[in-house]
Amino acid sequence: MAKQAKNLSEVQLRAWLAAGKPVAKSDGDGLTFTLSSAGAAVWVLRYRVGGRRREVTLGRYPDYSLKKARQEAREARVRVSKGVDVAAEKRREKHAGMAAWTVRQLVADYEAKVLSVAAASTRKLYKMYLTNWIVPRLGAMLAVDVSVADVVAMLRASSSRGTGAMRTLHAAARAVFEHARGQAIRPDNPALGIKRSSIAKAEERREGVALEGEVLAKFLRAIPDDVKGWALRLHLITGVRPGELCEAAWAEFDLERGSWSIPAERTKTGSGYVIVLPSQVLDLLRKIAANTPSSAYVFPAARGEDRPIPYQTYRAWLWRALDAAGIPRGSFKPHDLRRTMRSGLASLGVRYEVAERAINHKLPGMAEIYDRNDYAVERAAALRQWADQLDVLGTGTNVVPIKRMA
Repeated sequence: MAKQAKNLSEVQLRAWLAAGKPVAKSDGDGLTFTLSSAGAAVWVLRYRVGGRRREVTLGRYPDYSLKKARQEAREARVRVSKGVDVAAEKRREKHAGMAAWTVRQLVADYEAKVLSVAAASTRKLYKMYLTNWIVPRLGAMLAVDVSVADVVAMLRASSSRGTGAMRTLHAAARAVFEHARGQAIRPDNPALGIKRSSIAKAEERREGVALEGEVLAKFLRAIPDDVKGWALRLHLITGVRPGELCEAAWAEFDLERGSWSIPAERTKTGSGYVIVLPSQVLDLLRKIAANTPSSAYVFPAARGEDRPIPYQTYRAWLWRALDAAGIPRGSFKPHDLRRTMRSGLASLGVRYEVAERAINHKLPGMAEIYDRNDYAVERAAALRQWADQLDVLGTGTNVVPIKRMA
């Protein structure tokens, strides 16, 4: 390497850091100070080995002072002169360190790189199982040492909470160890290939239920005329997911324009959407606003800090309405109101793609890739038609059957 006079000073470095503008300044002998637009200041050494240009990051400034960076660069150049590719050497050292990660470290890396960009509902659900199950039971083990038997033992312990809990824990474990495989920390995924039915007897698969005809009419008449009932009506008309309803914030609504904008981070699909609200929903929202405590949320929790109602609270509201209507609870869940709405749109003759977009479903196969139509106008018309149909059903006249779907 050709020697160059040192031309940087600590005064210059501090000035560039304070200015916050991207720069790349050479200190000679391949040592370069770089400052990105995001404010990350690092030292980079550029060199040649085997006739090819390489570069390696030495460290961040100001953790690495100018003096320390020059010293590190000097030592690296000595190794380069002996034919060592210091960048490749650093990568191998980093991987060797990752290979010694504990499951706790693996989980932290998974949360930062993978879970952080997942849908809000997935983040919340997986975080609970990572925190309460995977880290307490496997966290101290080296990620490379976890065996299939270790995962099976954890799943067996979780089965006492129900097969649903075991299923979600299994999914979270698969995701974490798939991340380990993607990082080349281990060659396999110990959570793959495990049959949960061998650990605990599977519960009978629940059939989805859509209220129909006179049953739906009885339910509508039994809904109380209060905040609990207004929440059920809002859910039944819009067909949003239960979590999207429970965590609805007033900032998402524009009552003047009559719209509800659900952000991407609150949807299961990771795709935000706008619902044009029929007049019935706008009336409900005004009544809710006038009869609930001041809060950022449409349905605030009764106690504690300002937060939305838990899913369990909303489910209890639904069950009380079912009891009042004389409808057996069975395995009826809040999601079945969404299913009722989707089935209702079909019974009214709403086109398939419009009905699917109305509940923020992706279209199957190639249709999702090529059909980019939001169907906003058609969705708004379908929602008005559905809200009017519910009004008719609630009065007990002209009851039109709504199909039941598996």
